[in-house]
Amino acid sequence: MAAITKDDVWKAVSLLMSALVLPLAGWVWTVNVEVAQLRNDLGDLERHVAELDEAVEEQEEATRTLIKVESDLGHVREILSRIERLVTE
Repeated sequence: MAAITKDDVWKAVSLLMSALVLPLAGWVWTVNVEVAQLRNDLGDLERHVAELDEAVEEQEEATRTLIKVESDLGHVREILSRIERLVTE
C-alpha cells in the first residue's frame, strides 16, 4: 500500500479548496450583478420620485391658486349682490 505523503495531502486540500472557492466566486459574481441591477433600479425610482414630488408641488400651487380664485369670486358675488340691492331699492 502506498504511503500518503505531504504532497498528496496538499493536493487533496487544494482540490477541496478549489471545490469551495469556485462556486463561491460564481455566487459572489451573481450577487454583484444583482446589486448593480438594484442600484440601477433605485436610481430610476429616485428620478421617478423626484418627478412625482415636482408634480405634487405643481398641484399644490394650482390648488392654492384655485382657493384664491374661489375667494375672489366670493367677494365679487358679495359686491354684485350689494349692487343688485342698491339698484332694486
